[in-house]
Amino acid sequence: MATELDALLSSIRDCKTYDAVKNRLAIITEQKEAATDPDVVRALRDAQVYALVWGVFTVALDQGAPIVAYDKALKVLEAAQASADNKTLEAAYIAYEAACTAYEEALDADNNLINDAIKSVTDDAAKAAPGKNGIDAIADAAAAEMASADIEHHLASQDVIYSSEGPSADPYEEYYDRKRQIRNITSPVKQACDAYVNEYVTRVQVAAQLKQSLDRYLLVWRVTTTGNGNPLAVQGILESIDEKNGTFVLRSTVYEGQRNTVSFSDIGTIDKSRTGSGALSSAVTPGWRNVGLGEWVRSDKY
Repeated sequence: MATELDALLSSIRDCKTYDAVKNRLAIITEQKEAATDPDVVRALRDAQVYALVWGVFTVALDQGAPIVAYDKALKVLEAAQASADNKTLEAAYIAYEAACTAYEEALDADNNLINDAIKSVTDDAAKAAPGKNGIDAIADAAAAEMASADIEHHLASQDVIYSSEGPSADPYEEYYDRKRQIRNITSPVKQACDAYVNEYVTRVQVAAQLKQSLDRYLLVWRVTTTGNGNPLAVQGILESIDEKNGTFVLRSTVYEGQRNTVSFSDIGTIDKSRTGSGALSSAVTPGWRNVGLGEWVRSDKY
């Protein structure tokens, strides 16, 4: 079924408009409802999630086009202002005004469209959640993440088309703010992917990260704080992970036999830089000073 799924995903990536993606999604949904083989159903479900996220991308990509035009027109106007050619300045200003109008009009229209695209994703995730077990939840999130990764790859491969002087290795072309365009595209895509992240998925993700630190010393800053709002922390050797219940155990190196159980949901940040209850190195490194010996040394050296 892997080959068939690859073909399905490729057919979704070939869709250049949101309407095309929706039409493809409708066909996939119809096929899924008629399927009986569990592997086929799962593959079609992956394609559904992938298509929904890709649909958000197509809208966001269209929304980026007027941003490129606006930024380019602004750069041209700035260059014309620096010149003494009134005709060039007038033409640049007219082009800039047109780009502003197009940008504002497109932004109003696309905001509604992208909201619709994201709502389709969130509705799908919410609809699937009640009857979804952990395995299905993880698979849905993986399909969404696959779409996100393919979107990043697509954007990277398209860098050269944005250069005004032909192909260029520099993705940050001087004629527009590419960072802004990429942010406007990837932000809604991330929002779409996050819709499929529930407690099952979070538990697996956290467990996978923790497994890389088994038998290592960790300082965990907790979400829970004291009554005065001060941060709480727990530390020790990561001894075990209970993925099913979403907890892990830190064994104290100071108090023999003491073990602290921490919930995944109570993790704020994790500091892996320590080897014991003290810092890995001094919290404050001595400053440099001239001791008159022809060299600068640390203040604790003499």
